[in-house]
Amino acid sequence: MGRDLAWDGCCNVRDLGGLPVAGGGTTRFGRVVRSDNPSRLSTAGWNALRAHGIRTVVALRTIGTTDPDPDPAIVPPGVVVERVDLEDATDPEFRRRCVDTEFWATPLQWSEMLRSWPDRCAASVAAVARAGTGGVVISCGIGRDRTGLVAFLLLALVGVPADVIAQDWSRSLTRLVGDPIAEGLSPQKILARNGVTVTAAVDAALALDVESRLLDGGLHVADLHAVRTRLSR
Repeated sequence: MGRDLAWDGCCNVRDLGGLPVAGGGTTRFGRVVRSDNPSRLSTAGWNALRAHGIRTVVALRTIGTTDPDPDPAIVPPGVVVERVDLEDATDPEFRRRCVDTEFWATPLQWSEMLRSWPDRCAASVAAVARAGTGGVVISCGIGRDRTGLVAFLLLALVGVPADVIAQDWSRSLTRLVGDPIAEGLSPQKILARNGVTVTAAVDAALALDVESRLLDGGLHVADLHAVRTRLSR
């Protein structure tokens, strides 16, 4: 089964299944999918989402900015859309450390979020952990930045290695070629300017002890178990 998914209207959709886990095994297909904003989906795209087993869409949002919301008229019956405010663009400290530096467009932001906003990270993971039966989509504007952070948190909790997480994030760069929203900012140049590779940025975030940071941010032990049960074989 391939990880890249073709859902009409979106261009950066892939399943988080099939990734190697430390100690053996792989992540499960059909449990968590990462995506650009599902508001882009046509009716056919929504039907493909539902056919993939998705029953919850977690819409990752930034306070102080506006993202289009899915049209309730074409969201299939039985699919729930849940908003989670992952970032706060009205927070001067967030703007100084993540916006002015342009870290938000790269994995360099992941360490900043775990250090200073573990509660927001924990809330996003909890939304996945507490979703009902069926698969979950984690989504943002182009499916790279906020979605990339939450995908990292989930994959880190189940023991996916840093280089594999880096490869998954980098896959978005390829899938977003030609996307008008993604044009105008080069994550590769931001990383190069800071003398960091994608894998090094992932390693730095993992070194902060993702599980402990999330627990400190309010994630429950039961949520950790639920994430691992959802994604691990």
